[in-house]
Amino acid sequence: MNQNVKRMVYGGLLIAIGVILPQAFHIFGQSAGQTFLPMHIPVILAGMLIGPLWGAGVAVIVPLLSSMITGMPPVPMLYFMVIELLAYAVVSGLLAKRNTNTYLNLAITILCGRAVYGLSLVVAVQILSFAPPFANMTAFLTGLATGLPGVVLQFVAIPLVMMALKKGGLVLVNAK
Repeated sequence: MNQNVKRMVYGGLLIAIGVILPQAFHIFGQSAGQTFLPMHIPVILAGMLIGPLWGAGVAVIVPLLSSMITGMPPVPMLYFMVIELLAYAVVSGLLAKRNTNTYLNLAITILCGRAVYGLSLVVAVQILSFAPPFANMTAFLTGLATGLPGVVLQFVAIPLVMMALKKGGLVLVNAK
């Protein structure tokens, strides 16, 4: 099968998971999404599995589609999530091309994604004079702390998925 067709199939599957998984977590309450960060998992996997460019497509489509279908994430949070998820997909995709350790890849990806998210808030507030209630240092730090269970979940789930896919020969090598 053509590599682009495989990437498209993986991308479609990860988009579907990216829309459905957060809804499954909302069973545990509205704040479960901010706690467990379920949308991040398929986006990071997209970067690792299908590369930074295709992963970036998944990163943009997932929150937009989810917002249109479910209203989550709400505007204006949606804009910041798109930026953060783009960082996750691109960084994880670039690192996966270098065949780095999955855990190291994940740690760098999460740090970069969170840094880009924080930077996007600073730009919005300082340069664009945009001041949503979640765009201050206290809210940002609270969000980081609230999301720690999600980071732990990412460190458990993503390496397990990658290991299973590698064992099954389902990881696309040299994803672009």
